[in-house]
Amino acid sequence: MVINPTGASKYSSLNFAKDVDMPVGIKIVNKFLLNQIKTVNNTKWLKLPVIDLIHEHDDPANLIRIDHINCTITGNPLELRDKIQQAYNNSFKNYPIPFYLDSLLRFSPYCKLDRSLPISANYFLGFNIDYIEQNSNVSESHTKSQTCNLFYKKTSKGEKMLSHGGWIAIDFGTSNSTVTFYDPREAIEPNELSLEQKDLLFKLFNEWLGSSDSKLPGVGDDEWQEYIEQVENNLGKSWPEIIDNKNSSILLEGIRQLEISLGTRLDDPIYPVVSKKLNEIYRQLFQLPPLQKERIVLAKIDKNLPQDTQITSELELVGVNGFLEVEMGEIARNNRLAAMSKETTDENQEDENQETFWRKIESKFHHSPKRYLNKTRKKGEEDKIKIYWEGEDKNIEYSELIQAAMKCLIELTENFKDKPENKKRYDSGKFYRVIVTYPTVSKPENRRKLEDLVSQILEQKFTDTDVKVDVKKDFDEAIAAAIFYVWREFGGNQTIGIEAFKTRCRRSGQKWAQNLMVLDIGGGTTDLALIRLLLRDDSPFDPGEDRGAGGRYYVLTPELMGSSGHLFLGGELITLRLFRVLKVAIVDNLLTAFTEGKLKDDKLDELIRGLEPRFLQQDNHNKYRTRSLLECIDKENPENDPFSSTVLNYAEEILPTRWKEDRKKLQAFYTLWRWADDAKVELSKSSVEYDEYEIPPNQLEQFLRVQQAIELGEYNPGIKLSKQQLETAASKVVGEAINIAKELLESRLPKDSLTGKKEPLDWLILSGQTCHLDLVRRKINEIFSNTKNDFEWNPARITFVPDYAKLATSIGACYGMSRQQFTYSPKDAKDKLKEGKSELYIEVNNLLYTLPCAFLRQVVESLEPVFQARQPLYQFNPNEEAKARSEWFGVLPTTNIYRRDFESQREILWAKFNFEEIAKQIGIYSQNNNQWHQGFQAQFEVNQTLEIEMVVCRGKPHYLVGDQVDDNNSTLTNINQTISEELKTRTEELEKANIQEEVPQAMIIDSVLQWDIAIGINEESPHLVFKAGEKLDDIFHNEDEGEQTTKETKGAISKDENQKPRPLPPFPRSGRHTFYAYYPSLESPKLKEIYLGTLGFEENQIKDNCRYYITIDDQSNLRIHEGEVPYWISDQPEVLKEKDGCVLRVKRSPIEEENNDEQNPFSGVH
Repeated sequence: MVINPTGASKYSSLNFAKDVDMPVGIKIVNKFLLNQIKTVNNTKWLKLPVIDLIHEHDDPANLIRIDHINCTITGNPLELRDKIQQAYNNSFKNYPIPFYLDSLLRFSPYCKLDRSLPISANYFLGFNIDYIEQNSNVSESHTKSQTCNLFYKKTSKGEKMLSHGGWIAIDFGTSNSTVTFYDPREAIEPNELSLEQKDLLFKLFNEWLGSSDSKLPGVGDDEWQEYIEQVENNLGKSWPEIIDNKNSSILLEGIRQLEISLGTRLDDPIYPVVSKKLNEIYRQLFQLPPLQKERIVLAKIDKNLPQDTQITSELELVGVNGFLEVEMGEIARNNRLAAMSKETTDENQEDENQETFWRKIESKFHHSPKRYLNKTRKKGEEDKIKIYWEGEDKNIEYSELIQAAMKCLIELTENFKDKPENKKRYDSGKFYRVIVTYPTVSKPENRRKLEDLVSQILEQKFTDTDVKVDVKKDFDEAIAAAIFYVWREFGGNQTIGIEAFKTRCRRSGQKWAQNLMVLDIGGGTTDLALIRLLLRDDSPFDPGEDRGAGGRYYVLTPELMGSSGHLFLGGELITLRLFRVLKVAIVDNLLTAFTEGKLKDDKLDELIRGLEPRFLQQDNHNKYRTRSLLECIDKENPENDPFSSTVLNYAEEILPTRWKEDRKKLQAFYTLWRWADDAKVELSKSSVEYDEYEIPPNQLEQFLRVQQAIELGEYNPGIKLSKQQLETAASKVVGEAINIAKELLESRLPKDSLTGKKEPLDWLILSGQTCHLDLVRRKINEIFSNTKNDFEWNPARITFVPDYAKLATSIGACYGMSRQQFTYSPKDAKDKLKEGKSELYIEVNNLLYTLPCAFLRQVVESLEPVFQARQPLYQFNPNEEAKARSEWFGVLPTTNIYRRDFESQREILWAKFNFEEIAKQIGIYSQNNNQWHQGFQAQFEVNQTLEIEMVVCRGKPHYLVGDQVDDNNSTLTNINQTISEELKTRTEELEKANIQEEVPQAMIIDSVLQWDIAIGINEESPHLVFKAGEKLDDIFHNEDEGEQTTKETKGAISKDENQKPRPLPPFPRSGRHTFYAYYPSLESPKLKEIYLGTLGFEENQIKDNCRYYITIDDQSNLRIHEGEVPYWISDQPEVLKEKDGCVLRVKRSPIEEENNDEQNPFSGVH
């Protein structure tokens, strides 16, 4: 079977120009970077965008007949243009006109090149169709068209792109984003403090000794003065001068003098007080993660806030040609505020002009572009946003805005790295390796989309170079944060840190165990990960060998027990709830003032006349009852109040902020949003000395007068939000997040192998900006300490580090990549261990090798398991992500796969596959026979990023084993001959043994194995690979490189008693297994054992998480396979009709998601 050498473009799912008015949609990328690829036989192909025709009508009786298809390519150069034109024309030939469109039809053009791409190319593809819509009532003719820009520009030799030697990790957040990068030139001397440690030292000593009021409690004035003067005299400088000098050497000498002087006062009252203070500073210092030592850099990329290590995710659109050009950060926020302030208040201004003004604002500024990643798509809804740009209406894809934001973050980081003051410190060149993180419960389509968007950015940068761009999506946000906190746990002194960590663990055999959970409540999402840490001593010393000073080599293996989260639980939802409280509070205040005669306004008068009786005073129904509106909203669960929607509608009459249908209300929305968000931030600070936040009176007066035409006169509303109101607004959001954590613990905590009881949660880590709220800890104690809970936890072990609440994710992803790239051999560490220094190796990759959740398949009225939580994942080959395969199932016309994180959770629709659509396409569907899909079977694969694929075949699947029979490492050829020749040398011994039966002279006769094949036969438990009598009942295909056909042969895969492929046991130290033919009825080992040979690899080539399998074919070739034996696979649906055993990968169908406007603050309905 010929496998398509290019496949569909990986960008075919993004940047779509899509017309789905009704009933036919044309889907094609609106901009496409032409790219040349090579297949294994060096054939050159040109990637081209696919074109999808979509039948969008819900009624199956509505028929679509395609009568005409036309595709034209215009532009230069002409020769390549003609090739592209021919490629598209060929893709249409498979569908003779006219034909009926069932659901989805994809045209995939294949363009073979006979030379390299030209220096530059620029084409416009025009695609149009004529079709007839037919149903019982009408038959109408329609025309549809769509365009796409194909472009390419070769980089000249003088413009050769340099690549950076490290990588970049991006935490693209809903509210704020952070970027961290690994730089190979970033380094410090072994005994030096890092820059982060130096900065912290200056900060802590400035807080203590930077002012005249530095005396510690419990120390007398004279005693303190004498102590400080002695130190300053020895230094020749005062402490304020030392701190202002910013010289770390002088500061360290000052600390040394503090210690020396303190050592002369062992019996004085000052000693324990100062000693405790210094120890607290040292503890903070050595708990600081050694970023510089690990060559990890926090990028400071906000143009307006150059010292900040995070940047607001707000985006300003500044250009729409080619890749979108944007600004991000405080500059975008300030520009939005400035643009809004320019609105004229001229009463004679036409409404049409005001609408245009606010359309421009809405088009240009995007507060939270990450939300577009999870944008709800309903059937028939366009995957784009309409903007007004330079006097014209334009369509921008949601994915283009996400891509522009990622591109901006990468370029801002490169600009930071290349600043004049940083040029000598960091490596030059552009980043070609990027790690992207994503919410824990982000759908597979969105994870892949993010990867594809960033890949396209990088490939555009490195066009016409030998650089192979690399985008990783190994770590979700919770796992990345967990990696950071585990690393931080070992502090600046690894030897001491490891031993301290062991004291907080439980002994589990020869290992030390600890269970931790990361609860990350961020700006937009909540992410959780439950992880079991296993520490083992893997020191490379033999018994009796000299260990020197006794250092140890430890290996820490983290195992992912479970993960969960919520896409809309976060700080912005809290702000939204506080926004509603503020909006109603202002209206409540104004109505009260009107009722008391302090204010006059016709709108207020009119509203009071229309209020429900419950909001009016009992003795006077013409007067408003103070706080009656606010009582419905200022509570933990306002949605349970039957009047809550009514109250919000009342508030909208006075303070209109719902801008979805009227963009003029945008300014009012953002004004109230800013006040609510500022109040949340200020009242969240644990150090705050007040419990109220007052809306600035002058801003409130101007807002009401200019935007709402409400004149306050002498009246001052004095609107305040209290800390209690914040906590009330936040309570439900925080409580829901913590309840998810509770359910995950009850479902996924492991059981002790001896007692059968659940192990406790040893360590709870809080991450994300929302965890600044004191409420979070109180809610945790309230929910986790419930006596009805089915788990134990340690309330004394909660970690929250405010400085890293947002940074933890990008740092953890960056450090995780470092651990993947640089492994350390225990043998190489011997000299260091003998010096008394311990080494720690964290097996970060192990986090990727366990399923954190279960997946289930929908069948009639129930869900059946497909994958189990904590099921191991293995690399199908050393260059692929880790995966698991399910059992084979009967095919259903439509298959829905659901994710379940814990038993009580409402399942999440995770993937959808439409086999009926394929059946219609290839002509095997029968509307009159509901058994049309019998005889087909389906299997599912899930990878480490939780992407699920379905493969389908008719009959038993065939396998592709290759044709590399000359490779002595992977194949033992013609073992029939090996056995025959060896038996000839044993003729005399066999005759003497008086064997009654005839010994087979070959391994395989009539496709049946005659001998056992085993490894380790001299051991107590030899590993049986094949048993005599097994039939070669698998079908193998040997694909010759460069050929378009395959040779079919019988064979067998080594299987266990359940007929499942059986992997080989671990390799011996040599890296090679020794194989023997074994004839059990022969008594003498000399007679019954025949050495066949060895198969294996160099020791450093063997992958820990890759399983190895053995096959044998009817030519008696014994092969070893790295990873699963691959299926004979195709991407052409016709194989299901034409070729038994050929496996088709079925593409996922789009999923219609639930509407989330109520939880999205920027949906325009609030």
